[in-house]
Amino acid sequence: MSSEMLVHNSFAVILILLVTHVISQHLTTVPGEKVEDHDVASHSHFSTSSHSEEFVATHEWQEIKEGQSIPKGLHVRVNLQTGLKEAKLLRSEGDDSNAASDTNHGVKMTFAESTDNDKHPATKRGISAALEEALKNIATSQDEPSGNKEFSSQPNVNKQTFKSIDEIKEVFSKGNITLSSEMEILSNLLKELTISVDDLNKPFQPILDDIEFYLHNLDNAVYFTDIGGVDVISNLVNTSSDTSLVAKCALVLGVACQSNVYVTKAARKVIPALLRHLQLAANDEVHRAHQVTEHTLFAISSMVRTDHRTISDLISHGAGAIFSNIVTSHGIFSIKSKVKVYTLFSDLLSNGSDEDNELLSVLLRQSDLTTGLCHSLSTSLVQASKVSDVEKLLNFLQVSLAYNKCNDLPFDLEYALISVQQKYTEDINDPAIGDYLKEIIEKVSVLQSVVRQTRSLHNTDEL
Repeated sequence: MSSEMLVHNSFAVILILLVTHVISQHLTTVPGEKVEDHDVASHSHFSTSSHSEEFVATHEWQEIKEGQSIPKGLHVRVNLQTGLKEAKLLRSEGDDSNAASDTNHGVKMTFAESTDNDKHPATKRGISAALEEALKNIATSQDEPSGNKEFSSQPNVNKQTFKSIDEIKEVFSKGNITLSSEMEILSNLLKELTISVDDLNKPFQPILDDIEFYLHNLDNAVYFTDIGGVDVISNLVNTSSDTSLVAKCALVLGVACQSNVYVTKAARKVIPALLRHLQLAANDEVHRAHQVTEHTLFAISSMVRTDHRTISDLISHGAGAIFSNIVTSHGIFSIKSKVKVYTLFSDLLSNGSDEDNELLSVLLRQSDLTTGLCHSLSTSLVQASKVSDVEKLLNFLQVSLAYNKCNDLPFDLEYALISVQQKYTEDINDPAIGDYLKEIIEKVSVLQSVVRQTRSLHNTDEL
């Protein structure tokens, strides 16, 4: 058999084995009120006792305790991170089928409701039998592959062809398995989200979680935009007063817009609403303010980094004053939110074109944003507990000095730099992060020298 045919055969077998692994590791159906003793072999992850308490399901994943009986029609999984058995209610309450689906992978597999025939010994193996049959019949035709001269020149080689994706789906359908593409799943999730928004009793959080997962793929994000998904999410941000919903929608938009100009172009119209929620967050409860601010800043940053023309949108809607309020306020916004603002502007200063820099200068002059960023930097350096946050703040200082944006430096900045240096010198011998801390300390030393020179030049100019 030629090397090409071996590759095709290997690919087909690997495809089936991967699907087998997904099914065996992640999916289990609950065929009745309880999992009886005779079902333990086929549902080994979820054995229960006939005298146990019943599992009470909600719309959130919950651990299935040892010995609990499982009601009919739940979504059941094994959490691969914790190893725990978990279950929750299916989203579509009108669907009476026994379904279990895994939306954390590119292929969604749904099992049809078991019938009396499933109890017959010949069909007890169910899915495994269907997969074995698929393996046997992957290549049965004697037709010669077209255009394969190497293959046709070997008379003793078994001439085979391979099943198309439609034929493979047909084989799986015989095992009561439905294969869905990621785009089909996204389309269904969007329909579920629309229903959830209209029905207050249906939770939106799990649906948005699943949508966010798939939008990390650029092609999925483009498709989601084409079917109106970005418009739906943007409308929710525009109209909703539910802080948790707005925060989650902002996160979804941020993921979809990352490095995706097509999606960003469609999402730009939501920038005014995002800025409005940043203003409102200052008057909200601290926890909810942090959540909506961090996710909203992420969405705005994703759009601006992807398409610098969105800077003009920020200018038009007074974003300078909003950003300045975030970095200068005390006790309202988290240090994480402040670091996001500093990181955004250090990236824009470093990577912008001449046209972008002109727009950026206009934005930095709004409400004296430059002064707010520079004068609040000392406080943020002292407050930051994560080394990565300190590094981002130092990067902003380095870039702003290089582009002459922070000439009027606060007097306590040098003390803040000394504080950072002393804090990390204590842990410099830590084998896990010692080298990283050395780099931070070296950067601080360089910046201390530049800050002194800048201050000296500024004082000379004043004289």
